[in-house]
Amino acid sequence: MIRESTESKDLIDFGAGIGTFSKRLRTAGYHVKCIEPDPLQRQRLEEQGFDTLENITSVADDSASFIFSLNVFEHIHDDSVAIREIRQKLKPGGTLLIYVPAFECLWSSLDEKVYHHRRYTKTTLRCLVEQEGFAIKNVRYADCLGFISALVFRLFNRNASTLTATSISFYDHWLFPPSRVLDRLFDRWFGKNVYVLCRK
Repeated sequence: MIRESTESKDLIDFGAGIGTFSKRLRTAGYHVKCIEPDPLQRQRLEEQGFDTLENITSVADDSASFIFSLNVFEHIHDDSVAIREIRQKLKPGGTLLIYVPAFECLWSSLDEKVYHHRRYTKTTLRCLVEQEGFAIKNVRYADCLGFISALVFRLFNRNASTLTATSISFYDHWLFPPSRVLDRLFDRWFGKNVYVLCRK
């Protein structure tokens, strides 16, 4: 998704965590600057050779070509403030990609366990970025089979502790690939996640 969305080789990972996505992009030839407030995770990033910053405010205004944030905004109490700060750092014409969990009807004990504040829809995500002056390039759902799996999990009121590394690995290996194919048919209507690609 990122590779198809920018020609720039200089990216900023907003909320990089342990660098899962940044490592893949670096391997593909991109230079990724990591924004990570957690000191332990930031140290791990630095040990892996990443250029790291504690927060986005340390980035020069109007300097970034492409900022992406994957599964981060649902953890931020005031997401409007975060959007405003990110917009300030992007160049005119710069691009922002946000990928987050979708649909409050999928809310479960797992969301509580990992300290989510909310789940989004295309409408709420669109409003979040448009209210700060971004122009929408694309907004879509992702992982339609994941939506069905998460809904079943929610309806049976299963506890987050029932999710195991084995079950997650099974889904990633056997169900996520066909889900990506089916998304071409269903991404306008539903998915476990939702993303927006927008321009300053």
